[in-house]
Amino acid sequence: MHSLIGTYRFNIDAYTTDFRGKATLPLMSSFILQVATKHAEERGFGYSVMTAQNKAWVLSRMVIEMFEYPKNDDQLNVKTWVADANKLFTERCVSFETLDGKQIGFARTVWAAIDIETRRPTNVLELEGLSDYKVEQELPIIGARKIPAIKDQEPVGKFTIRYSDIDINGHLNSMKYIEHFIDMFDMEMFKIKDIRRFEINYTNEAYFGTRLHLYKKEETDSTYILEMKNEDVVISSSRVIWE
Repeated sequence: MHSLIGTYRFNIDAYTTDFRGKATLPLMSSFILQVATKHAEERGFGYSVMTAQNKAWVLSRMVIEMFEYPKNDDQLNVKTWVADANKLFTERCVSFETLDGKQIGFARTVWAAIDIETRRPTNVLELEGLSDYKVEQELPIIGARKIPAIKDQEPVGKFTIRYSDIDINGHLNSMKYIEHFIDMFDMEMFKIKDIRRFEINYTNEAYFGTRLHLYKKEETDSTYILEMKNEDVVISSSRVIWE
């Protein structure tokens, strides 16, 4: 039996950093997906097993808090574990750590298992072995909160989903949601602040050729609500807190 907590090492390369030489939020988010995929696959409830059962994991919600962003040439360990599981969802936690053990960020993710053909949810608890890997470990960040809808505002941007936007399931890649959301902020914001906390709800799937509109509203000082819509249908919403 594999260890309950998986630990995976990553390098921060120059081409993955921003103009400040810091790792980007989409990069940190991609690490979350990579370790989730590896951890699940190694323990018998990953992509290959799910595909054989005509199922797929779908990311439903994600919260990331970064207290310090790694920089070019840094190495870090990314740890992940299953924190909870019920019939509809499983929660997975992540810790970002320097090689000397300093914790620089955390994440909480919520996943659903769906039938590939019907796109309907399936019973997570039917996945053999998943519950055996649950870990009761405190994480010093709160989970996802309700994100209010943006009403009566004009869009601030739009884009059409193209080839490079779609993933193995044929819909908008989880990281592309994040990229399009944070690109709604001006470069000047990144010069003086960092995104301290990022929350995202993946509400509906969007496919190749779909035109999406982007909305932004300042909730409080340094806190913004973002929304992505296909006509009147909310595809995803986010809360971004700067510091």
